[in-house]
Amino acid sequence: MSTKKIIVPVDFTAASEQAIKQAINIALKSGCTISLIHVIGEISKDSAREELVKTRDKLQELTENTEKAGVRCETTISEGSIFTEIPSIANNPENFMVVMGTHGIQGLKQKLLGADILKLARKISIPCLIVQDECINYGLNPIVLPVGGHDNFNALVAVVATLAGIFDSEIIIYSVIRKGEPESEKIRNNTQLAEKIFSESFIRYRRVREEMTIISVGFARQTLQFSNNTGAGLIGIMSVKSEEHYYFAQADKETMVNNGHNIPILCVSGPENF
Repeated sequence: MSTKKIIVPVDFTAASEQAIKQAINIALKSGCTISLIHVIGEISKDSAREELVKTRDKLQELTENTEKAGVRCETTISEGSIFTEIPSIANNPENFMVVMGTHGIQGLKQKLLGADILKLARKISIPCLIVQDECINYGLNPIVLPVGGHDNFNALVAVVATLAGIFDSEIIIYSVIRKGEPESEKIRNNTQLAEKIFSESFIRYRRVREEMTIISVGFARQTLQFSNNTGAGLIGIMSVKSEEHYYFAQADKETMVNNGHNIPILCVSGPENF
């Protein structure tokens, strides 16, 4: 893994500073290097040179701080839309993951509003870790893994297993059950798949099923409450919607990504989406 890169989009805000801290933490454990990316949108020709100089100076300072922490760092300045530039750089086999910050419902400062942080994550083929500007947990332990009915759930399980191995984390395989409503076959199969992979990888895990106690269309609010009460260092979700919960999945995922508990959210789209 030492040749892998962690991609960190930066907009010089508190949220991107937290993303860099999380990336450094992961890099020190995994042996990865860090690549900072800043995307410049449309600017006037008169201010282009001045803007570029300022950006380079800011990136240089971030690079020096990152390397002082013991991680090799490089930078890239790209011009265009973050929705095309970031995936274009990130979607490369030599990259390990993307770590990016969110300002809650406003997302990245660079033109990202509301659910657009999730929209960007879905364009990225490698794992994407989203952290809040007040996120202070760098241990990634325990990891809460809500079980979904996705056909490519194994992609999320594999990434969670990798991170759990790096951080010696316990994984909590979690689901909320509506009273009188049995688990679907897909969720049972995905649970068994996760248990098999974690057992074979000698990763600590436990299974938690909770009856729904929070009145809600989806499961995000109760999942977040459980994760917060458990002291979760990370929640892993599929960024794409499953057919089983398609009608409320988008709202649930937005709630997870923008959670007020400041718990980092790992998003995986899965190989079938690219």
